[in-house]
Amino acid sequence: MTERELTEFSVELYQVQFLHQPGLNGLTLIQVLRGELLFGAGEQTSTLSSGAIQLVNRHTDWSLHSQSENMVMIVTLSGQWVARWYPDFFLYDYQLTDSNAPRNWNHALHTALRQVLEATVMKNAQRYRLELNRWLSEVMLVLITGFQQPTKANGSRHQHWSRRITQVVQRIENNVERRISLGEIARAEFVSEAWLSRLFRREVGVSFMQFITTLRLQNAVEALRTTSKPVHQIALEQGFANNRQMIDLFKRHYGKTPRQFRRNPQEDAAERPQVRENEPRDVTPVPSHLIFALLNQAEPHKDASSAPHYDTGEELKVTLHHGRMRPQRIRDIVITVRDIDDLLQHEVQAQLRELHATLPLSGLDIAEPLLNSPLLRTDWHTPLMANPGWMRLQQILHFIDELDVALNLRLDADSTPQQLGHFLRQCVDYFPLSRLSRWRFLWVWSADTPARNNEQSWKTLRWCIRQHLPQAQIGLYYPFAPGTDGIRHEPVWHQPWLREADFIACTADANETLDLHSALDEDAPLQRAVDYPTQRLQAITAELHRHKLTLPVHLLAWNTLTGQTLYANGGFFRGALLMHTLLSLPDSVVNVGFWLNATLQHEALENEKFDTSSLAIWFGDALPRPVYWVLRLWSRLRGERAASGHGHLLTRSDDGWQLLLSNTVAFNPDLSSQETFIQRFRRRMSLTINSIPPGRWRIRRLRFDQQNGALFPLMEHMQSVSGPDAEALDWIRHRARPQMQMWEETLSGEWRVQETLESNALVLYELSPLR
Repeated sequence: MTERELTEFSVELYQVQFLHQPGLNGLTLIQVLRGELLFGAGEQTSTLSSGAIQLVNRHTDWSLHSQSENMVMIVTLSGQWVARWYPDFFLYDYQLTDSNAPRNWNHALHTALRQVLEATVMKNAQRYRLELNRWLSEVMLVLITGFQQPTKANGSRHQHWSRRITQVVQRIENNVERRISLGEIARAEFVSEAWLSRLFRREVGVSFMQFITTLRLQNAVEALRTTSKPVHQIALEQGFANNRQMIDLFKRHYGKTPRQFRRNPQEDAAERPQVRENEPRDVTPVPSHLIFALLNQAEPHKDASSAPHYDTGEELKVTLHHGRMRPQRIRDIVITVRDIDDLLQHEVQAQLRELHATLPLSGLDIAEPLLNSPLLRTDWHTPLMANPGWMRLQQILHFIDELDVALNLRLDADSTPQQLGHFLRQCVDYFPLSRLSRWRFLWVWSADTPARNNEQSWKTLRWCIRQHLPQAQIGLYYPFAPGTDGIRHEPVWHQPWLREADFIACTADANETLDLHSALDEDAPLQRAVDYPTQRLQAITAELHRHKLTLPVHLLAWNTLTGQTLYANGGFFRGALLMHTLLSLPDSVVNVGFWLNATLQHEALENEKFDTSSLAIWFGDALPRPVYWVLRLWSRLRGERAASGHGHLLTRSDDGWQLLLSNTVAFNPDLSSQETFIQRFRRRMSLTINSIPPGRWRIRRLRFDQQNGALFPLMEHMQSVSGPDAEALDWIRHRARPQMQMWEETLSGEWRVQETLESNALVLYELSPLR
């Protein structure tokens, strides 16, 4: 079986006389159910007796020999299937050794393989693949937890590559036989070609095409050594455009043609294992009566213990008081794009129009300093109406007028008052003040600039803005150091010109003080990180009050705990974590910021590293990320807070009542692939609400969790190397939303709700009176 034939996994039962298998890009487990066999891999051989398990790592040729009766189960897990759930798979080997494997993990592995055998033998037509998925996932979990070892340096090219490049190389290796392009891979990874090309060359050391060519030539060398296939067939199988291309590249690389190489191979060819195409493969199916006889025997490695399952239940009672209640505050949303000219892109405008129609969108924030934009690199002494950059700027401002939102423009210590003055003077001459009065300027404090220079830059740029736009707001964007303890000692509080600012902007990232790799078994830091954004903002607010400042706070970038979300930031569902932060923001926070989409967010960073300090609304250019639906649910919590507590919030508005239930759970994201087995934090809630006005009510229920609306589980079903096509994207977009139900009930003063919430699930009930 080749890797191309093996798309996910296979389980085979044989009686073996001789079997040779080439190395696959996955894992193979061989369990001897009966008899004795000789196992060989490279120059090493060993005897496998009844009950023994042999594990074969990726890209390793192996063979089995036996002269006696036997029964063998061969389980093969493709690298693609494993990496779907455990992206770090390519960074490790797996070794079954008595010295390193605790006895309980040996028992767990035997138990899981027994379940695989039973599922294969019974082969229930409706549940077979589902059961196999379950128990093979258990097998992989046991291997990762109990038998995982770092890949040997000389045995893996992947050891020092990032997860992104490891995945890219995996795509190349799985499709090297056909004409694969950088654009195709980039689309499958949802990144730009230029970005991927730079990252690939930086990590691998050669260009994308050089890597593919080298890989094809190496495969061709192996085929020339070990098969008698004609050269033109090898060229076709290895993805070369034609026979001539392979011959030319082969001669340039090895100094001889493929035919010359085959007649006189390199000296190390004798040291490599020779595999003949006509090598016998002597295996026969196992008679069913022998299998059932085996299953009727007592299981020697029976493990009565089961995976931990945390399923808590609680009873809650809420009595409503119909007096004056605390209003539920909805913050305005600010969307960040990389540069101002991004607002000319069709997909950017389409996304912003959709956001503006569904969310309380108040402003657009430009990440790059205003005066760095190519649109403003112009000769101010020539007629601007003939200047293409100025014409495009007018189009942008017309689009902002259409959205009816404010515009955040950033300045820094490198911005000059002369260039800013030229720009503002032209804007005042050409555009109405009603449009310009909604601009907000953010001056970015530079930690690398002396305090005196920062002060001078602030004063001159502020004076320039006030001369031309006296009504415009001017705020300070300050990069506070990570943590909360050091906020009091930041030098910004001692600057007298801080009192001239109209607002202060900041960030709050729950990951910036947390080292997940050094606290794998410690829950306390993870629990503290849940409230970190709120505590950081509270510390900033407290310091403003201590200095008798009443500046509003603009939260322009923030994040919850992150993990392995599609190789970037969070492989577990975070809906309730996001909602928890939004609902616990201090009153001083008036704006909450998000990047428009992941594409602009990633490309705006230096060193080609992913941004885990902020949240993007859209994945790529087409799909709304979970935070979008969290914001949609958040915006529906209107009116006044009637009741609140751990995991529930009840609000009352003119339209009725809104009840939000949540199960906020924090755990190490590196364990997210094991969540099904060891991190089940379900929460059962039984909530009774008294004093609901009697009558007939329409009830709407929106459920948002890992199975109902989460984006990335849906994307994992689209395994095409070229990525989802338009129809697949439409399907994902349609499914990646909370599940909705609606019905009517007649209530007589009491309403009872029962829910079971998975980790970080959200459920929103809306009760509307029917008259």
